[in-house]
Amino acid sequence: MSDTPPQANHPAPSQLPKPAPLTLQLNREAKWSLYLTLLYMAGWVIFAYFMPAGTGLLGLPLWFELSCIFLPLIFILISMVVLKAVYQEVDLDSELSNDLNHNTKQGDNA
Repeated sequence: MSDTPPQANHPAPSQLPKPAPLTLQLNREAKWSLYLTLLYMAGWVIFAYFMPAGTGLLGLPLWFELSCIFLPLIFILISMVVLKAVYQEVDLDSELSNDLNHNTKQGDNA
């Protein structure tokens, strides 16, 4: 009897199937969507709750102008930049069917 516990039969990292390019792109886009959501929420909370009392350019309370008027406009510009830089047009029908066939073939080889 040996003192070492039995080892599980996990594949080595080099033996794991590589994620398809479509999966990587979709994960990247999902992460950026989450980052943008958190950025917007943080900006809204900061502008709505931590701005000094006063009147803004439009005659409305400063907190309201910053959180409900200017932040959405700035966020639209940020979203446009991220859309151009991160997101890619993907043909989901052909890529998805290729990925499913690729994963099925890898599963058959195992």
